[in-house]
Amino acid sequence: MRSNYLIFFALAAIAPTMAAGDTALVVGNSRYDEAATIRAADDLLDATRALATAGFDVIEGEDLSAAEIRALGSDLLATGEDARMIIALGGHFAQSEATDGESWFLGRETDAPDLATVGGQGIAVSTILDIAAMAAGRAVVLLGTEDRAIELGAGLQPGIGDLDVPQGVTVITGEAREIARFLRGDLLEPGMAVATMLWDSDNLIGFGFLPTGLAFIDAPEAEGGAADAIVPPASVEVSDEAEMALWAAATELDTEASYRAYLQRYPNGPNANEAQARMVARALNPAQRAERAEAELSLNRAARQDIQRDLSILDYDPRGIDGIFGPGSRAAIRGWQQATGYDPTGFLTREQIARLSDMSDLRAAELEREAQLRAEEQERNDRAFWDATGQGGDEVGLRAYLERYPDGVFADIATARLDDIEAAARQAAAAEEGAAWDRARDADTVEAYRTYLQTYPDGSFAAAAQSRIAELRGGGQDPALLAQWEAREAALNLPTVTRQLIEQRLAALGLDPGRVDGQFDENTRRAMRRYQQARNLEVTGFLDQGTVVRLLADSVGAIIRQ
Repeated sequence: MRSNYLIFFALAAIAPTMAAGDTALVVGNSRYDEAATIRAADDLLDATRALATAGFDVIEGEDLSAAEIRALGSDLLATGEDARMIIALGGHFAQSEATDGESWFLGRETDAPDLATVGGQGIAVSTILDIAAMAAGRAVVLLGTEDRAIELGAGLQPGIGDLDVPQGVTVITGEAREIARFLRGDLLEPGMAVATMLWDSDNLIGFGFLPTGLAFIDAPEAEGGAADAIVPPASVEVSDEAEMALWAAATELDTEASYRAYLQRYPNGPNANEAQARMVARALNPAQRAERAEAELSLNRAARQDIQRDLSILDYDPRGIDGIFGPGSRAAIRGWQQATGYDPTGFLTREQIARLSDMSDLRAAELEREAQLRAEEQERNDRAFWDATGQGGDEVGLRAYLERYPDGVFADIATARLDDIEAAARQAAAAEEGAAWDRARDADTVEAYRTYLQTYPDGSFAAAAQSRIAELRGGGQDPALLAQWEAREAALNLPTVTRQLIEQRLAALGLDPGRVDGQFDENTRRAMRRYQQARNLEVTGFLDQGTVVRLLADSVGAIIRQ
């Protein structure tokens, strides 16, 4: 995210004292938590340097939540009456299925909104247009999107619907990539009217205020004197409508900063008393105070990942350890706060983060101790069963041991002994039986082993054939389940250094994962199964989020104890 959330609140707080010059708001929402990426949305941000060179005060943000978009929208309310305004938004939009319904620009955290909830997951395009109406005759709104997958609930469909454009506002819509190109190039061409620029474009559509004789960026002064000023037509001078538009925008944003901006522009306006009351109420809102307090901590991505890992250890699922505080993380934070006696705001203080970390460390140590005790008990049972079955060295006992403890303490010994037994049996078997067994092994099907047993019911490889039939008929691993575990591990997309760290941790626990090279071979899989079994996790031999979290937490716990 290019705009630090602390800056959002700082800007909103100082907005009434900022210079009221030409202003541009540029938001590129490319990546969404629960929707397809808008590939060209962040291209809008490439225009910020050109906008600044053209004299605009640029407010920018990348991959913002709905609350963050509203905070930036509040900053625009301080734009001067004679200033130009550009609002450029790229990302997912949703529109009401009703005729002449509303459209919304969606925040990063949007998750299958419907007509009743979309207002909390985005900002209404009508509010954006109301803000732009404050600069009637000098305001351009650019809306860029793409035909990309997004899940929407009842009453909504993707895209931008019909717009009720206020007087004096220019609106341009199209593909996000074309909007970005237009923003950083054509729109800033001195001496050109927006309508003239659009004539050369087959991919952009203009609405609203599109005069052909009014340049958006003034032409440079001609040699020998100033260029003739082009005065906006009187039809866009709408003081009453400007007050109404500003009030509509302030109430939709519903922030302390938005009401303060209204009062600065219209201290004696018809809505001044209501604005004052709402501004005071928002200033005292505990939820907003909590959100602002967390923002002032300036938590980086690594710090947020640590918090998510701590929540996971304490069984509060943040729905991912990615450093992004979406709905899942906020719900997990609220759950932990409520359980520990804090006000469940969903936003953390420095004190709460420290306590959460301490509780996580203690719980990780408890889990490791429980795992150690469980592993010791399992090893005692393992050794006892070996003494009762496998230690004698007969084939039946060895196979019974491996069936119960395929990754047991003596699994390697049992497997080696069975290999020796099979080799000895091969030497003793007649050439014809050996060939029949080889054919069955090559085919490796239930029917092939049954054919062998019909011919040699008491043959040297009869026990091996019966055992393999049992495996193929369900005693072995379900291929569909195995594929599911493999896919779940692959989705973690772990870098080589993390895979090596996991192997090192398994080796440190004495689980013998084999060579530490980031490649998970059968030794590694067996070590993982032993680790998962000892810690009462799902025993798969493959990594999932819970196993990774425990391994990393165990690693941190080991360092603390040293």
